[in-house]
Amino acid sequence: MAKYCVVCFKEKDGYKVYDDFVIRTIRGIKKRLGIAKNNSLVVCKDCLEEHRKKRKAYEKTLIIHIVLAGVVLVAFVLLPILTSGFSITAIALGIFLAALIVGMAVFSHHPKLSDEAQEKTLDAPKKEEKGKTEKAKGGKKKK
Repeated sequence: MAKYCVVCFKEKDGYKVYDDFVIRTIRGIKKRLGIAKNNSLVVCKDCLEEHRKKRKAYEKTLIIHIVLAGVVLVAFVLLPILTSGFSITAIALGIFLAALIVGMAVFSHHPKLSDEAQEKTLDAPKKEEKGKTEKAKGGKKKK
């Protein structure tokens, strides 16, 4: 099974990506269509910083979409009740529009790293910094 970076789209080794709902859905559709390659998705070490930026932007976009969907849903539920009474059609339409708004966030989806990979990437800079400080301490001569 080949490993492909989700940022640069090249075949490389790297940190494993978590198979979330979106990735599993895409894999399921590809299997049904008979075009699945079952490649392993990773983030290579060269693209790690860019991945973090894209993931952070995706999370921000997702939060905005969820808040907007909540506002639409509340508006479609409360406004008919305040004006003319209870309306099942308005509630159904509100739920549909809210789901559609949240679904739009999928177009900018950027998967997160698996838990193991997340720990490795967080520990790596700490180990490098610790090694640098120990070298600096050991390199000083006392007078």
